[in-house]
Amino acid sequence: MKIINKIAYCNDRNNKTRSILIMIAICLMTMLLTIVGTIGRGIVLLQKDSAKDNYGSYYGVFLSVNEHQLQELKRHAEIETIGIMRNEGILQGNEKGAFIYIDEVTRQMMPYNKANQLKEGTFPEKEKEIAASSQFFHSQGYSNVTVGDRVILSYRANMKETYHSQEFIISGISYDEDTQTLDTSYLVFGTEDFYKNQFVGDEKTASVYVTLSDSIQISMNNVNQVMENLAISCGIDKNSIHMNDRYLTWILDPSYEAIALCSVLIVGIIAFSVTIIYNIFQVGITQKIQEYGKIKILGATRKQLRHLIFMEGVFLAILSIPMGVTVGFVISKISFSWLMKQGNLVTSGVQVSTPSLFSFSVILFSVIVSILAVLLALVKPMKLVLKNSPMESNRYLDYAQKHNGIRKGRKQVSVCSLAFADILGNKKRTFGTIVTMGLSCVLFITVSSYTGNIDIQYEARRSINYGQFELQLEYSLEDEAYQENNLNTILKNNPLNNELIEKLRCIEEVTDVKMREVAVMEINGKNHVVSIFNEDDFESHRWEGNVGNMDYEDAVKNGDIFYGWAMGLKESGYDLNMPISCIIDNGTASYHYSGRIAGAFAVTDTSFVIPKEVYQKLQPNGTSYGYVWVDCDQKDADIVEREIGTIIEGMHHLKLKTYHNELQTAKFSSQMMRMGCYLFLMILGLIGFMNLANTMIINITTKKQEYGILQAVGMTNKQLNQSLQIQGLIFTAGTVIVALMVGLPLGYFLFSYAKQKDIFGVNMYHVPMVSIVVMVLLVGGLQVILSYILSRNLKKETLVERIRYQG
Repeated sequence: MKIINKIAYCNDRNNKTRSILIMIAICLMTMLLTIVGTIGRGIVLLQKDSAKDNYGSYYGVFLSVNEHQLQELKRHAEIETIGIMRNEGILQGNEKGAFIYIDEVTRQMMPYNKANQLKEGTFPEKEKEIAASSQFFHSQGYSNVTVGDRVILSYRANMKETYHSQEFIISGISYDEDTQTLDTSYLVFGTEDFYKNQFVGDEKTASVYVTLSDSIQISMNNVNQVMENLAISCGIDKNSIHMNDRYLTWILDPSYEAIALCSVLIVGIIAFSVTIIYNIFQVGITQKIQEYGKIKILGATRKQLRHLIFMEGVFLAILSIPMGVTVGFVISKISFSWLMKQGNLVTSGVQVSTPSLFSFSVILFSVIVSILAVLLALVKPMKLVLKNSPMESNRYLDYAQKHNGIRKGRKQVSVCSLAFADILGNKKRTFGTIVTMGLSCVLFITVSSYTGNIDIQYEARRSINYGQFELQLEYSLEDEAYQENNLNTILKNNPLNNELIEKLRCIEEVTDVKMREVAVMEINGKNHVVSIFNEDDFESHRWEGNVGNMDYEDAVKNGDIFYGWAMGLKESGYDLNMPISCIIDNGTASYHYSGRIAGAFAVTDTSFVIPKEVYQKLQPNGTSYGYVWVDCDQKDADIVEREIGTIIEGMHHLKLKTYHNELQTAKFSSQMMRMGCYLFLMILGLIGFMNLANTMIINITTKKQEYGILQAVGMTNKQLNQSLQIQGLIFTAGTVIVALMVGLPLGYFLFSYAKQKDIFGVNMYHVPMVSIVVMVLLVGGLQVILSYILSRNLKKETLVERIRYQG
């Protein structure tokens, strides 16, 4: 086999052009596999890391657990860690905040929040020590406090007691609350010793945060049942369990969407690359059939010939795969780090660190898959070499065509006819080249039909429907521990009242103020939020993803209601035309509503939507605004934002959002999506371009003698250049036609699917003309450059050398 290996090595070295093209294609394929695998793994790791920072690392919490139940929980082996939180009581002026004791385990389980962290000092340890933010102490009348200061606060253990003075020592000062939330309910930390001295017997309860052991098989399918079984065995009401669903979704089901997307990309890369590498190998081997026939005559067996082809591919793979892995990992690391940096700059809140991207398993996977792809591409070329007998192989002529002894001729030969003759000399190879090149351009057009139609203003307006600013209520629906945070309680003393709206209108730079009411719907004992839409609101939320009869006038006439999320309609137990009977609470009074679900919006902020006229038939008292939008000229936005901040300072349960920030976030997301898609398609396009280059090189190489003879009888260099350029333009035209005929319908289908599924930024479709023009110029430009280089290299040889060329 040593001789066979040497022959394979010499074949690769002698066929430098073919070898370089194949190596580039293999390198690009391996690079893509490494990039997809590395970034895909990085996304999964990032989701796990950010899930802890954003949602906390606990599986669930048992509320109102007494001391006996707590001891029972500690005995269960299914629980890996237990954290304790106790409500210390109420501090006057911070009734909507929290005065709590949490142990170190719970603190580690909590989601990252600056209010949970200390900027100086330590967390309380002795009985009368506390820690809180400077904002809290300022609200209590103490400015410029330092660690060790003593403060006197009004305290009571529960709602039955009166306030009395308590002296505390400041052990630590936490970071101030995020002013963007404008919620002045403060978090104050106390000690367990203080709690024990204030509560006795059955009064002592705790919220118990737990994580489950890896020794039991936990998934999203059974985690709720496991927690319920624990509660029942310890005598805890299963209704007191609060699951950390968002954290569990990432940890137990880590982004199946990302994994599925990466799998599809990897399969696509392999299929595309195998086709290109096969075409290049096939064309190259076809030119060498006579050489393989001579090797057969010398006594080479089928096994040795198969090994010869195999080693030709292996030698090229050994040289190119390490390069592809290295370049792919470097690109992945640089791009992922840059994306993380940009994401941290655009988004507020947690600054997430970049996870470690290096994975030996991902590298090994890329290497193995690349080798298998190369071997797969060699299967058919092996069969071509093996199927002919030694004598047939020795007589083999690639361009020999049977026309019953008659060859069609022309009285006159032009540059164009010569170019077409060269292209049609091997129709199968020409068609294969156009199809593979067209496939990469089809993908480009298809993806551009989505990315080119992303409307960032539309996406930003989905978050902020009107104006430059949005004031929105922040609320819960089923908070048993702090019922004052529930929407039905907030609406009883709604901060978004007429007095506030009048103050907003009085700001000189403000041009318009709009409101939208919300209410709480109780259906079968469960609370939902319903938005009251006027006709303008209704029309602005209508689009292709809606289902049912989405007619506002019909709904008003029939007294109908709408569901807020079409995809979740049946999953939530509802259906079109289903009768609904519920209690609507707007904070002033409760009203009975009966009707039916006429349709469902693709997406809204609330579970249900009721037309304003239908709601008014209930004759509600007062107003229950959940949204207030403020508009002004763009140049006055900074002034108005400061004025709004001053007006709502000290108000609870309000969130301020700005159109500018939402637009910047949408712009960043759009740029990242486009950059990733186009980079991926560009690399695929380069792999396809290798096939075009190989086809044109083989055409010139096999026709070198013919070109020499034509030039000997009068064909000029200019005419030769024109012939090569026309051949390239034919490939370009064929590629563009395939791309447009297949890519545009597929692109519209992708756009329609994205719109139906409410995917980012999809609004109105238009043909991606800019992308098409860029594609045509890019493919045409590469073809012109390639034709020029090939023509120049051909002219380096003398006419005599070209005429004597025997392939």
